[in-house]
Amino acid sequence: MLGAAPRRRGYVAAMPRLDELLDPPEPARTLLVTPDDVGGQAAWHVLVRDGALVRVRGHLAVLARTDVTPGLRARSLVDVVPRTAVAAGRTAAWVHTGAPRSETLDLAYGAGRHRPEVWAAARVWQAPLMRGDWQSLGGVRVTTPLRTVVDVALRDDPELALPVVLALVMTCGVALDDAARRLESRARAVGRPRARLLLGDARAALAAQAAPVP
Repeated sequence: MLGAAPRRRGYVAAMPRLDELLDPPEPARTLLVTPDDVGGQAAWHVLVRDGALVRVRGHLAVLARTDVTPGLRARSLVDVVPRTAVAAGRTAAWVHTGAPRSETLDLAYGAGRHRPEVWAAARVWQAPLMRGDWQSLGGVRVTTPLRTVVDVALRDDPELALPVVLALVMTCGVALDDAARRLESRARAVGRPRARLLLGDARAALAAQAAPVP
């Protein structure tokens, strides 16, 4: 019996058909889809426009039926968040909650370290980062929801920060009392008075939502 033909050097597997990409086996449903996966940017944009793909970030999308989890959103950042940095602020809030995404990355790096090189629009700051302040998601270090609430309250305009903080409270279960204690424990926290007011506004908004309708 003749054996299988030897595989030639330089052999490249055939590209999968479009129907295979749009209805892959279950284990592949968490994969991010790039323009190269579907034959180029034009095809990718058409699939996004028609709803077959849902854009996650940049030129990364998922199949329309995919559950976009925090881990999957974090995976979309693997190529843009340096290994020496931590996704923080509004970027971390988007990872945790899917809250409105900012195309500008928010990144933090530990005190005493060199500023990481970033090849994208980014706000980068140095701050104390204890091991309990961040977690690993999708291969990227991301500030925890609690630390993210404090960073957003300190660094963002209150009108932008309030809906982000509320999303972290309602989606991730962050306790505003814990956030207030963490805020007060920060040494030399620029913006602390404004952050206190922001957390107070968040409490008021949550109380208003919980109040019975007359």
